[in-house]
Amino acid sequence: MEIRDASHLQGNGAVETQELIRQELNEPKSQVVAIGLAGENRVYFASIEQGRSSASRGGIGAVMGDKGVKAIAVRGTKDIHVAQPAQYLKLCDEVMEYIQFREKSPIPGVIPIHAVLGSPQEMAIHDEKWHLESFAWGNARTRRKDFWSEYNEKAFTDTLEMARTRLISCYNCPLHCGATISMPGLPTYMMKCFTKLTYLMAAFSDLDFGLRIAQRATEYGVDGYSTPQVIAFALELYDDGILAADDMPGMPEDTEGKFYYLLDRIVRRKGIGDILANGTHEAARQIGQGAEAYAHNNIKRQEQAPLKLSMLNPVYFLMYCTGEKLNITQIEGQFPQAPYVKYEDREAFVKDWFQVPHERFKQYFLDWNPRGENSNPYYPTPEIASDIVDWQERMHYIDDALGICAGLSSFHMKPPYHIHNLPKFFSAGAGYDMDEDKLSQAAKRYRTLVRAINIMRGMRRIDEKPPEDHWKKRFPELEEELLNTYYKLKGWNDQGIPTRESLNNLGLDFVYEEFKRRGIMTDEEGIRHEESSNEGEVVGAECAFVLFS
Repeated sequence: MEIRDASHLQGNGAVETQELIRQELNEPKSQVVAIGLAGENRVYFASIEQGRSSASRGGIGAVMGDKGVKAIAVRGTKDIHVAQPAQYLKLCDEVMEYIQFREKSPIPGVIPIHAVLGSPQEMAIHDEKWHLESFAWGNARTRRKDFWSEYNEKAFTDTLEMARTRLISCYNCPLHCGATISMPGLPTYMMKCFTKLTYLMAAFSDLDFGLRIAQRATEYGVDGYSTPQVIAFALELYDDGILAADDMPGMPEDTEGKFYYLLDRIVRRKGIGDILANGTHEAARQIGQGAEAYAHNNIKRQEQAPLKLSMLNPVYFLMYCTGEKLNITQIEGQFPQAPYVKYEDREAFVKDWFQVPHERFKQYFLDWNPRGENSNPYYPTPEIASDIVDWQERMHYIDDALGICAGLSSFHMKPPYHIHNLPKFFSAGAGYDMDEDKLSQAAKRYRTLVRAINIMRGMRRIDEKPPEDHWKKRFPELEEELLNTYYKLKGWNDQGIPTRESLNNLGLDFVYEEFKRRGIMTDEEGIRHEESSNEGEVVGAECAFVLFS
């Protein structure tokens, strides 16, 4: 390992930096993760960018910036040891065969990105009716239920076909989830997933604008969920007189120009951008004057997907409330989002649903009706909803631990990687005797450690609630019962804190001792809802890049 001075890279874009480091090292095949201006200036929603991927939620780019690390470059040169190569290749062949089957057999009755495999296939799919008419535009307030007209469908399709130079995959993967995007006059960049739509929806604009501003945002290194919502939040405050012209000196008159203006100021923490760079929750607190009501789409102080629906869904209520991966797409998957209308369609769905951890999950889906008895919000019941969420969450944490793509595992229904074959891959690859129970227990331990860290940071039950306007129809008593049931299943007390017994069962006695040292396990559980300390000035730091070879 070598640590190099990166002062000459300071201020460069995240994508640009990756190429500059490859040239400097004369290693065109090196893999590089880097931050842009947002990470350097510790924007709370700064991302870490890497050629064909992005780690964006939770502001981890700001962590690299705070440590003065501009980039990390890796170049593997050694062989990979596989404990049982023949068995491992056999498992790979089985997965490949199933992927090919799924490519020819999309799941019926679901939205386009769930019908096929991938992470998810926003670059290949043109049909955006569900997203653009179901999700809220602007500052997560306005649904445009008749937006997907023939005219708009053609305009979106033509724009993507023009901009998309080719579909690309991760190394050696048969799926092509990403795309290289080349807008006239701008550098080519990689895109996949929902950033395709977030900026244009926040600005009430079109795909041409969305793809253009996303190029700049990718170089700056910012999260594609939070950033457009922060900008839309600021403009709503401006329109309503809470922010004034003095707060926005030189801001253009047109909406698209305003978005570029605020994006530039946020990543530089310049003027009002210094406040907005802290996210809508903290920015609203700093601005005051009723701004808190405008930061209305947060969970655990993090901006969420701008989805506003009618009837409460108990499974999604639990995932939104209790998830600590800060984005619903990093919790959901495996189980359908909604029931099928016809019972025979449900029977057909479960017939080849071998990925379920237990046969009871098939019955849960068979019994789920779109209306009447056994429908939302009282079905799935709190016990069943908790069971479903636990399975979905378990698979995401297993993927994180093993480095498995969620687009081929936890995010999708009927994926090629699942609870039954992942332990076999682990055993054949590492030579360690792994089974489903051991892997599930490891995921539970991992999940509990994440929970414990956030509990020590002050998180309690009061923080586990969706936005007030997420569903039009809310059921307070049922919501309390859902949380109580889920906490009990996970081995947590009524404040969502892992109990001494559950920590002991997971071999996490040291966590209990830390809880006791901090007074968490011995107090009367008076809720301690601590605000962020925001310690330290935000200044340009000396930076380096780390080279692994």
